This record gives sequence, structure tokens and C-alpha cells, in this order.
Amino acid sequence: MTIVRTRKYLWFFGLLTLVISSNFLLYRLDLMQPLPSEVALGTFVDFMIIIPLLTYFFIIRKRYSLKNLLFVVFAGYGAALLIVPQGYLSSYSFVRYLLIAGEGAFFLVELYIAFKLVTKLPAIFTYYKKKESEIPAFPYRMERALTHHVKSNRFIEIVSSEMSMIYYSLFSWRKKPIIDGHVFTFHKKTSAVALYIMLIHALVLESIGFHFFLHSWNPIVAMIALVLNGYTLLFFLAEIQAIRLVPFIMTNHHLYLQVGMMKRLKVPFKEIKSVHYYQGPEKLTREETRHLFDAVLPDITKEKPSIEIEFFTSQEAKMMYGSKKIVKKVHLRPDEPDKFFDFLHSKITEQSQD
Repeated sequence: MTIVRTRKYLWFFGLLTLVISSNFLLYRLDLMQPLPSEVALGTFVDFMIIIPLLTYFFIIRKRYSLKNLLFVVFAGYGAALLIVPQGYLSSYSFVRYLLIAGEGAFFLVELYIAFKLVTKLPAIFTYYKKKESEIPAFPYRMERALTHHVKSNRFIEIVSSEMSMIYYSLFSWRKKPIIDGHVFTFHKKTSAVALYIMLIHALVLESIGFHFFLHSWNPIVAMIALVLNGYTLLFFLAEIQAIRLVPFIMTNHHLYLQVGMMKRLKVPFKEIKSVHYYQGPEKLTREETRHLFDAVLPDITKEKPSIEIEFFTSQEAKMMYGSKKIVKKVHLRPDEPDKFFDFLHSKITEQSQD
């Protein structure tokens, strides 16, 4: 499988290089001159249709959302503007307006979804409160409340991620970790929280010094960098709080695994094929991690997982901003591995007997 995927990437980058280099040389080799003005239209077709099609067939198909093609089309348009000499562009200004019209239509659709979301906020928060005792952690409850009232799509998933980040970074500091039910912490024997505190410290110092340097060069770039650093700071704070407040949780029928802000997995006990102590290597190949949900926290030195869980069928893990990953097994390192192992094993046995 790895060989096949590598071959696909080689074909993709080979064809991509061929399309870009041929168009670049076309306008710059003396032997090709003079060129008809219509050649610019061919370049736009190559960059806005051919390259997106190559991206779809070699990269996106069956793996990523078709919406990603919009970014490829816009990137292709920008690349075409850089390659085509200015004199050839005057006859094809309509291409820009077509793009603006397409982007406007897409924006209106997203605006309509946002309007529906705002009008249903009271009902969403009411539903969120009602499910507080049933669903253990904020991201699960908020996602359920949103999708109960608004059809699930990538925009809603992004909104859910943003609301989770704002909640954990700004409004969760008086909250206590979840202790009701069968919960298992996974951060107390790691340096993950200390690592994020170090990153925050470095980010604040870098933001102050780098902002003044950029401001003396370009105030707009300085403000953009400051906003991005502020967003990153909120993310690190949210990551710390999510790690602290949300342990691994076992309810009557499900295992909830949330690893900070970045990823989470909800799996029924009946879908768990086996749970055993991990005996594998410390480092896995790329192919081995392809369908793996890695619930071991990042640390100064990456620790080896203590427990491995395998599923009967593939499960869908949810990543930040609506990304998804199909997983067949889990690696994790709870603070009390024996207690976690025994309780999960008893739950699996109990479900199999029902």
C-alpha cells in the first residue's frame, strides 16, 4: 500500500511539474516567440482546470472534501497571474470576475448557514443544557446540540471546534475535572502540560519582540502576525484545559477518548475486538500509523503506549475543524493502566454476554 501511494505522489508531482514548467518556459524561451494572445487562456485552463483535476484524482478522491478543490483553483489562478506576462492578461480579465462570482456564491451559502445557526442559538443552548448529564464532555455535547438543530456540514464542524476552543481557553478555568462515573486521567505522569506552558512562554516573548520588528517594516504584516500569535495562544490554553478537564471516560455503552483539542473518538464497547498491553516497537512506520488513533500525549520525550485496543470494524475519529480519520486500533497511556485495562476488559465481557 505504501508503494502504491508513493507511486501516486510521484506521478502527481511529475505531472504537476510538467504543467508548470511547460507554461513557464512557453513565455520565456525566445524560440517560442511571438505567441498569440489566446495562449494565456490555455495557461488559465491548465492552472484552474487541469491541475485541480490532477489534485482530485491523485490526492483528494475518497480522502478529502471536494471543497478543498476551491483552494486549489484559487492557488492555480494566483500562480497563472505570476507566470503569464502582463501584456497577455488584458483580454482575460473576465476570469477574475468568474472567480469572484463563484466565491460570492459560496460565501452566500455559508452566510445562509451562519444565519440559520444564529437564529437557532437559544434552542441549541437549551438542548446543550438538557444533555449535560448524558454526554460527558463539552465538545461532544456542543456538536450534538448543533447537529440536532442544523444539518451537519464542514462549516458547522468548524464552528463546533471554534466554540470548544473559546470555551476551554477562556471560560473553563473555574471548572473541575470530570470525576463522575468511570474516568481515567492520562496526563498526570507526563510533562505535556509543562510543555505547553513552555510553548506559551516562548510564544509571548517571540510575539513582543517580533511584533516591534515587523511593525518597523510593515504595520499590516505586524498586525496579522500578532492576531495569528494571539490565536495560537488561545489554542495552547485550550489544549491545556482540555487535557486537564477531560479524562478518558467509560459510560454504560461507550468509551470516550478525547486527547486535548486535536482529536477524539467515541466507540461502543461492542465494537472493541480486544484490549491488551502493548508489546510493539516504540516507533511505528507511516503505514502502521495510517489507521491508528494515537491517544498518547506529546511530551518532551515521546512515551511508549501501555495499552492497545483493536476494533472489529473501522471507527471514525474526529479531528479539529471537522477533519476525520478512519481508525482500526488505539494506542493509549492512562495514568493507571492496570485499572483502566481491568475495567475496560470487564465492560467488553459484559457487552458480549448481553
